[in-house]
Amino acid sequence: MTNHQEDQEKTMKSGSLSLEKERSATVEDVLDEIQHEKSWRGLIIVTLLLTTHLSTAYVINYPNFGGFIPYTSWKCLKNSTLCTERVGQYSKEYPGKSPYNSDVLCGKYKDGPAMTVKTDFAWDLTEGRSTYAIEWNIYCGTEYKGTLLSSLYFVGGFVGLLIGSFTFDTLGRRTILIPGYFVVAACMLAAAIAPNIGVMMAIRVVMGIGSYMGLSGLYVYIIENTCSRWRGLVSSYIATCWGLGTGAVLPIFGYFITSWRWLSAAGGLLMFGSALCWFIVPNSPRQLMENNNKKSAATKSLKRMAKLLGREFDADNTNLIRSKKEAVAQASYLDTLKEFIRYPELGIQVMIQMHQWVIVAFLYYGFTFSWSKLGKNIYLGYMFSGISEILAALICWFGQDMFGRRTTLVSLYLAGGASFLIALVPLSFGSQNVLTMEQLMCLIGTMTVSGAWGTNYLYVAEQSPTNQRGKISAVCSIAARLGSFAGPQASLLFTWNKTATLVFFSVLAISAGLIALRLPETRGRQSPNSAQEVQDRRRNSVERRSGELSS
Repeated sequence: MTNHQEDQEKTMKSGSLSLEKERSATVEDVLDEIQHEKSWRGLIIVTLLLTTHLSTAYVINYPNFGGFIPYTSWKCLKNSTLCTERVGQYSKEYPGKSPYNSDVLCGKYKDGPAMTVKTDFAWDLTEGRSTYAIEWNIYCGTEYKGTLLSSLYFVGGFVGLLIGSFTFDTLGRRTILIPGYFVVAACMLAAAIAPNIGVMMAIRVVMGIGSYMGLSGLYVYIIENTCSRWRGLVSSYIATCWGLGTGAVLPIFGYFITSWRWLSAAGGLLMFGSALCWFIVPNSPRQLMENNNKKSAATKSLKRMAKLLGREFDADNTNLIRSKKEAVAQASYLDTLKEFIRYPELGIQVMIQMHQWVIVAFLYYGFTFSWSKLGKNIYLGYMFSGISEILAALICWFGQDMFGRRTTLVSLYLAGGASFLIALVPLSFGSQNVLTMEQLMCLIGTMTVSGAWGTNYLYVAEQSPTNQRGKISAVCSIAARLGSFAGPQASLLFTWNKTATLVFFSVLAISAGLIALRLPETRGRQSPNSAQEVQDRRRNSVERRSGELSS
């Protein structure tokens, strides 16, 4: 045998061996392999990515500290004898305006003498902190400006989610969320030098746009690139980081930074630093492969992920394939919208989720922006709120993996509804009534609502097909913005009638829990990659139940 023939034979054997080693695999198959075991590297990477989530919690709740109204009592002293005559005169001259605005009560009216703030209001200024509520006269009759400032953030969020719904599934999750977070950082720094309430309102709208470009993209990216074994745990960890932002980072910053301007600047720097962490990870390989059919780019992303985790991925001998039944060309945005009509089960599930997201957002932000009215110490109020969110995350982790997503979701909503009703019982605990039944049950209610929202997030990520996941997540978040816009106004409802407000909250929570019974169970199942898979799973489930009933 000649040397040439020997070389040829070796080449053929080598080729046959490589062909034998080459295997076909989907992105989810590869993710399952490289994430099969626990990894400290993976925990560190996820933690770094979630610093932006923690920072967003800081940003959303910032007005609760920067615009805190330090009443010693939540009843404005509108009937002070020193200003009764002035208010009456003002009302006659300006019948269409509220006579209880700060200019009349605490400032100068025409040429009359000025009255000090302490004359007509019971302030608690012992902490020596500044607040834009006092600086810009947002209190008593003009308190609605403060709640409007909080709500306008979610108007911007609505716009940000619209941007995300058009771009998450095409340009990519990471490509959109990074600029969004940098916009938030810039806005928080700009808010530190805002001259008046009008400018601050405009800044908060833009801030909301950036925040929700990031929020939905973050959750979709992390969950879809986590193997099914760890999704419940990672989802709970995401909620834990949010609770830390609300109940630890913001109250601690707020306690030590007494100037509302410096508190805003600190939030901007925190967000800027955390946004840089997203340059560590690659674009979503699942989105690249399933939505855009970019095999080479998806392979490179998987190699980089494996390297970050300290795992091996034999890219040379892996033929990456799409998991869809039909390898069709990339669908247009209009084509993906038509799937909601072609596959009705997909539309039904999205409508149920939208309904729940409206309710859970209203309940969540209704309490988030009202803790200062449910307790005397704003720091303790938000600290306990954060602790309740962390406990909710732990309960969700256990419940989702032990009993399933649907059972956990339904139980949390029903428990929340019950706690709001129990809050009506007039009981106090402690020698000095340091804790009331109302405060205790509202903390439990907040915990269940927070847990339900975290489960809703996981549900959307797990039950939505890959080519629709970013869009559906954005649509559900858009629905939530309706609730979150109305939520801050609940602080006014608590002032008006606490009993009626708590009963209303209970009805909403119970209704959301009952409707959740229609959703499918997703525990331990791979996420669908097409609307056809969603429809097939529903049909198979119905057929299986029919068979069980007939037998």
